[in-house]
Amino acid sequence: MQQPSSSNPQATKDKDHDYAIDFILSILFASLKSFKGESLLKPLPNFVASVEQLVNCHDQIRFPPIRSMVNSAESLNFIDWITLLAEKLEVKPFDKKFFLDLSGLSNVKQSPQFIVKLKNPRMSSKFEDLTETHGNLIGFHGTHTENVFSILQNGLVGHLNTRALYGSGTYLSSDIDVALSFARQGKSWPSSRICRNMTCVLMCKVINSDQVKQGKEKLSGISFNNNPLPHNYYVVKNNDHVAVTHVLIYSSKQRIPSSLKAESRLLVFIRCYGFVLLYGLVIVFICLSSNGVLKKWIKKFM
Repeated sequence: MQQPSSSNPQATKDKDHDYAIDFILSILFASLKSFKGESLLKPLPNFVASVEQLVNCHDQIRFPPIRSMVNSAESLNFIDWITLLAEKLEVKPFDKKFFLDLSGLSNVKQSPQFIVKLKNPRMSSKFEDLTETHGNLIGFHGTHTENVFSILQNGLVGHLNTRALYGSGTYLSSDIDVALSFARQGKSWPSSRICRNMTCVLMCKVINSDQVKQGKEKLSGISFNNNPLPHNYYVVKNNDHVAVTHVLIYSSKQRIPSSLKAESRLLVFIRCYGFVLLYGLVIVFICLSSNGVLKKWIKKFM
């Protein structure tokens, strides 16, 4: 599948490379500014001994990073490291038709500004064999921008997930808008040409195996950890069964509608507790009917 061609391939290639460097610096900046920076950035690159040194290197960089504009060995090594990471990515402005063909979705309510392709996605050595045996699904994962750098280096790790309503594992959805409702915005680095703030949704390949719990019933879901799993949710129990292939970037110019977040969470609440609430109303109705209170109330207003 080919992206739309350009009349000047070299200019397009240079621009894409600039976007990739910008993206790496932005997600790195979000991690560096996080209170979890120490753990998010492990293992550190070998040219620094601490997160503070990495912060100092980052603070010296302007766009585009030019080697002649820095005066320390650490900063030179930092530029080489960032450039190497950027070469593993392909960042392009979002093309809706291309994305719909890629993801198999019929539509998206809110389009991102950029799509990042991982040229060599980090996946286990078993992933291709598992795909041949079980096939795979497309899932979307919303996370805080500060986590994206670590995820691209280390993959999605289930035990680090902070949500466990439906059991432990990595949570994804076949609905990109559900994933977007769980994504959290983070600040880009000050010199970014992509955006001031960004929100990221990860697009993943998920092995269609028994290591991935799927909610298939639209109304009730399936029972998992004593809670019904919504029909468009996946819970991946085995880290080897999920691989990030793309990152969707939503810039600060786009505000994620509060109605979208409210809608997704309301649906989750209804699917989880709707039956319990209905059952409670039936019990109340029966109790009122049995002691004549309901009949008296009806006669009063008839």
